[in-house]
Amino acid sequence: MEVLTYQCPNCGAPLEFDSKTQKWDCKFCLSSFKEKDLEEYEAQRQAQQQKDEQQEEDEDTTEKKCYYCPDCGAELVADESTVATFCTFCGNPSVLPKKLENEFRPEKLIPFQLDKEKAKEELYRLCRKKPLLPKDFTDKAHIEKVTGIYVPFWLNDCYVDATIHATGEVVKVWRSKDIEYTKVDVYEVERSGALIYHNLPSDASKNMDDQMMDALEPFSYRELRKFNMAYLSGYFAQRYDVSKEECKERIHSRITKSAEEKLRSTCRRYSSLQITSSNTDILKSEQHYVMLPVWLLHTKYKDKDYLFAMNGQTGKMVGDLPMSISRAGILAVLITAVTTILGTIGGLLLC
Repeated sequence: MEVLTYQCPNCGAPLEFDSKTQKWDCKFCLSSFKEKDLEEYEAQRQAQQQKDEQQEEDEDTTEKKCYYCPDCGAELVADESTVATFCTFCGNPSVLPKKLENEFRPEKLIPFQLDKEKAKEELYRLCRKKPLLPKDFTDKAHIEKVTGIYVPFWLNDCYVDATIHATGEVVKVWRSKDIEYTKVDVYEVERSGALIYHNLPSDASKNMDDQMMDALEPFSYRELRKFNMAYLSGYFAQRYDVSKEECKERIHSRITKSAEEKLRSTCRRYSSLQITSSNTDILKSEQHYVMLPVWLLHTKYKDKDYLFAMNGQTGKMVGDLPMSISRAGILAVLITAVTTILGTIGGLLLC
């Protein structure tokens, strides 16, 4: 049952109605108020109450971006999707458990199999093989900045019906005496199949490049373990900010391409095959929310962003590496000089 109390706008003490003066009197501060005064005050109070309630709801549904290190008390600043980070003051690894509640708690994860030293070693070895990389890129101090992060993914289990229609040609060529004959038989080709896709990944972070995350595959999903926040300690981690519904179009596109390739591979007798139409229906799909380990190194060179990534389980590396214009110029000069010298020597030997 709702209880309503009228309070003095000046001191907050209860007001009592005085039937003689037709006013509301405060016995604490001796103020008196007309009905119009109370109506204006009540309207302001209700407006402020609604504002406060809305603010409380916003704080319940959207976490605060400021947290504090339990070791040194320094403020941790994290965006809405960050769930594990480091204290910039003392370096203490911090996990933000409130951000991993309810639908944001992953079912499983694959723990890092390769540590930071291994990631730096592999990256340094790769960079050393690229003579045209800028010097800063191969600097060990720069490679030290490589960061381990648990990236959110949706793993998709899909049951698919796929059909392709195509035109196939069988070409036969033979010779009789001095004449060459060519026979081309044209066929209408149809293939249908029921396909099952298990653990088809789609990254669920807006901060990650989709193509790069796809290129890091495959992961060995036999290593999936029940999610435990303790695995996040010492790494960065993000929760998903791309929903499973938003991933459906990408997944359908990947399955369509894969299904076409699978059905095309059954048409081996044809010299050439041209697909005229195709249809892919996902009859049933299930999504599982997981986190997968990735080592990342971000670099800005000449106002352009470059990103290197390594699969934290298998060691597979992908990335976009810049080219040093000065080193390329020096290499071009050296090649020209060597070519000129060899040409001169060759000319002298022929004389």
